[in-house]
Amino acid sequence: MPTTRTAPHSRAHLLTAASALLLLTAACGGDDEPEGTPLPEGVSALAADARMAMPAAERPACQPASTRKVFRMEAEWNGFWEYGFAAGCPRPQLPAGFDWNKEMIILAAMGRRESAADSIQVRGSGVVGDSVLVVLRRTSRQDGCTEPRVRVWPRDMVRIPADTLPVRFVEEQRKLPCPGPA
Repeated sequence: MPTTRTAPHSRAHLLTAASALLLLTAACGGDDEPEGTPLPEGVSALAADARMAMPAAERPACQPASTRKVFRMEAEWNGFWEYGFAAGCPRPQLPAGFDWNKEMIILAAMGRRESAADSIQVRGSGVVGDSVLVVLRRTSRQDGCTEPRVRVWPRDMVRIPADTLPVRFVEEQRKLPCPGPA
């Protein structure tokens, strides 16, 4: 991914504009919102093969807490899965041909939730100013909904082009309306 550098006085403007765009699009919400809400300038949608499979959410002790994590090297990756969870927890498999010199991994997790409507998704990434901007969409129900509780651990893991710049996460919040009577 080519890196675009900007003048120091415009870096803050770019990040502020990206944040404002995300807040405006998230405030609109609703089921009729298109999946393709525009990404900020400099941020590209993920490659078709960027999303990585996670082990099934069977054991609570094997689920990540609410986190936004960047893995840039194999030692970070191995340490997180080996020491961050109970013994015997399955580790996600790296895709065939994965190369730490060319790619890094982003993990976004919401922790334990009580609604099947809750989700988190990495939408895109790109160099904006002096950092790699990672855009997330976090979806949940509006407050006050009454629906059957179900224990879930929303998470998303993707691979993106490697970069040494700091990573900044920007989240758009999307609230779904309460479900109607069945």
